[in-house]
Amino acid sequence: MPRSVEILFLGTSAGTPTASRGLPSILVTDWNGFSILLDAGEGVQYRLRETGVHPTRIDAILVTHAHGDHINGLPGLLQTMYMLDRSRPLLIAGPPSVIEFVKDVLDVESYDFGFTLHLAPLPPEGDATLASRGGDSLSLQWAPACHTVDSRAYRLEWRLRPRLDPQKIRLLLGEGPAVRELIERGSTARSGRVVRLEDVVSEPPRRLAITYTGDTSEPCPPVERLASGSRILIHDSTFDRSLEREAVRRGHSSARLAAEAAARARAHLLVLTHISARYEGREARKLLEEARVVFPRVILAWDGLRLTAQA
Repeated sequence: MPRSVEILFLGTSAGTPTASRGLPSILVTDWNGFSILLDAGEGVQYRLRETGVHPTRIDAILVTHAHGDHINGLPGLLQTMYMLDRSRPLLIAGPPSVIEFVKDVLDVESYDFGFTLHLAPLPPEGDATLASRGGDSLSLQWAPACHTVDSRAYRLEWRLRPRLDPQKIRLLLGEGPAVRELIERGSTARSGRVVRLEDVVSEPPRRLAITYTGDTSEPCPPVERLASGSRILIHDSTFDRSLEREAVRRGHSSARLAAEAAARARAHLLVLTHISARYEGREARKLLEEARVVFPRVILAWDGLRLTAQA
């Protein structure tokens, strides 16, 4: 079975929406169907509808910080899940200020949502297992971002078990019922032969890691440690090089600074997002060009962009 992770960019603007960019929100879905929403900016429901994603598919919402452009879409999204008769539990995690915001919303609405909400206030650093299936696991790690308020950057990492390699099995054992049983069930109980694991499995796939910085200035050592070796680094790239002083003052990055961070973290691919509304249309290509001077493997995100990473 192909094992791939899809990253869907629902909102890629910064601070205020534009005609072409909504506020920050990214949906990550793995091959088991586990879906994580990273941030929930205002308008996230519309983007989900436009891209054909049912809100009840979301298993976890990870919010980086409590600024409005990253969190104001959350109350409406929760109410929509209630109206659509969601029954599965939902995890919402973020800094303590985010969880307090959610609790305040629930107090005002006074709804019995009909499904269990797990609210997880995150300390500055830590890790947890989000899901596991058939020996594969999805872990979450987080670290403090360098922003103007308490904020978290997130790393999603899929760790896969070794898989049986049918070709190796046939070369070693030939054909027959016992071989078919080994391929189909992973069992040689009736074959009477001891088979070493390394002789019949494919090389274990490398761990697949995706890091999302949320809002952060650079350099930011905790975020870069978190991002080390990531297949995909999704980085705050609010401004161009001429506005780097303003970027740092506001707790943001330029595209060039994001590229330097990607190089230091040895990421495979950099995705620029959280683009200031001043860069309309083709003007945003300036950010891409400045980043490519430093780090060639870079993409400028836009609303509706879908990326696939193979595990």
